[in-house]
Amino acid sequence: MTRKAEIRKIITVITAVLCIVVFTVLLFYARDPSLFSGQNSGGKVNFEDDFIKFMDVSQGDGAIIYSDGYCAVIDAGEAVAAKAVLADLNRLNVKQIDMLIASHYHTDHIGSFEAIAAKYPIKNMLGPEITKYNIKSAKNAKESVLKQGGSFYEGIYGLNFTLGEFEITILGYYNCNDENDRSLYLMAEIDGVKFLFTGDGERLAEEELINRTRDIDCDVLKVAHHGSRGGTGYQFLQYAKPEYAVVSSGAGNEYGHPHIETMKALENINAKIYRTDTKGDITFYVDDGEIEIKTEK
Repeated sequence: MTRKAEIRKIITVITAVLCIVVFTVLLFYARDPSLFSGQNSGGKVNFEDDFIKFMDVSQGDGAIIYSDGYCAVIDAGEAVAAKAVLADLNRLNVKQIDMLIASHYHTDHIGSFEAIAAKYPIKNMLGPEITKYNIKSAKNAKESVLKQGGSFYEGIYGLNFTLGEFEITILGYYNCNDENDRSLYLMAEIDGVKFLFTGDGERLAEEELINRTRDIDCDVLKVAHHGSRGGTGYQFLQYAKPEYAVVSSGAGNEYGHPHIETMKALENINAKIYRTDTKGDITFYVDDGEIEIKTEK
């Protein structure tokens, strides 16, 4: 074989290999273009993911629901947590809050609302009835939303709305004198995966919820009142039957949360427990009915 023939053969082989590589890349791109386009991600996250992120706000509650470019915030910790909450939203390149939700109006759940309302346009706010006894920050947050042209919705049983691919429904609201038991019970469902949010509801609210509806079966339970022994009772867990349980509490908090009684009750139903005081932020990604969990620590 002449030298020219050898060179032509080498070139032919290299060309064939390159064609195979290009074809493979194009085929993979066709299956999942988001991995290459970087659309909306800014190099930070894949925005085609649907997820719920339970934020580590120390001794308090805070979560972000994200889907198809839509964003909701459910509680947001004390005012001192505002910097961390805003940083989370900024990393997601959020431009507006589609729904700001207060489970109830204790400061460890809504202390950061004013800072969020000052930073982001808020289309809608949802929460229990705001009375003259509620803290000033709840009223200020509502007024800020209304001044922006947003809307405020008072929690009522059965209220239902969509956020991207999520369907969110109020399952329970016990409008009583105790602020913890006034917490909204919310179910967020996507691809058959159900997340149950409980605020700080305890025994009275749980009983009221079960008397109204026993359809509280869920995959992921946001454990009530930071794992206090006052909530997450036996009967409630028999109906909820979560595979995963998320406890939002601060490390070494003065209340001793989560209480051992609640942890044992969750262990008895074989729930996989995730705690913000030990794991930091906890994110549940959902894809075609499957769950992937990522933790900060």
